[in-house]
Amino acid sequence: MAKSFDEMDWDELMELEARQSEPLELSDEEVQRFNYRTVLYKMDQGGYRAPLMPDDPNAGAAFLSDTLSEMAGEGLLEIGQKDYVFTAKGRQELETMAEQYHSLVEHYDVFAHVDIDEGCFLEPGDDPKEQVNIEGQYFDRFMDLRSAVMRFKGISPFDMVFLNLLREGRIAASDNWEFDMALGKALYAELEEIVNSAYTVKELTDLGKRNDDGEIPGSDILKDVIVAGNKLNQERQMAAQSQKNYDAPASDRKIQVEIIQKHRPEVYHHRPMFVEYDYDPYDYYDYYDDPFYVEPIWRHHHYRPWF
Repeated sequence: MAKSFDEMDWDELMELEARQSEPLELSDEEVQRFNYRTVLYKMDQGGYRAPLMPDDPNAGAAFLSDTLSEMAGEGLLEIGQKDYVFTAKGRQELETMAEQYHSLVEHYDVFAHVDIDEGCFLEPGDDPKEQVNIEGQYFDRFMDLRSAVMRFKGISPFDMVFLNLLREGRIAASDNWEFDMALGKALYAELEEIVNSAYTVKELTDLGKRNDDGEIPGSDILKDVIVAGNKLNQERQMAAQSQKNYDAPASDRKIQVEIIQKHRPEVYHHRPMFVEYDYDPYDYYDYYDDPFYVEPIWRHHHYRPWF
């Protein structure tokens, strides 16, 4: 039976941290999945038409035919009157993407700027690029620990980086983006570069932080960062909600009971759902108090818990 985190001795912990800090490489399966997700996103968010029979055999849509056919074979798309359209499975994959993206915004973005020395996070008015002088050398005050946090939890950070780059228009952003799908792994080279240049749990150990018990392992630092980040997320959300209620007209300040139905298949045909997805962070705040907690939406593709 595998040991729990607290049962490991120093050598075992260092071995575990080393594995969690190894460079990662995109698999062919991940490249294919990101291609499919890019097409779904373009159809949903950009209104892209995926014709069954492209008018111009030299156009991008024709170049995408094999990918569309594969997606239909996987049950993500089906044949409509003139175009491919979402299946229930395709809409579910879009919903998964949307929920993951909003989870990133609500629960993980706080870890993009962590001040390890002061034990705090970026606040309004702070300079995210601020540097500090340590023994005559300048270092960034804030560390981006999002990748380290996700790897600590057993989640592939490629999914996080992919969704962020997709939303920022840094993947398949050209007018002839369909041709980019032929680049294969090269299309996502920036993903590997970002993930493998990010801070790792081993690098946190290498900082040499100490307390009364001796040297502090990077995994302990991450545990504290995760718990503190979740607490700050809750405080900020509650403050924003209180301000929203305060600013609302008096006639609107009343308790309302609303039944929210998340699965509304008919909606997907009328408006994009990725950004407008109904995500409530309050559903998960209490669970995130546990630094090892992984939201169900992330327990997919290459999810590898430590224990």
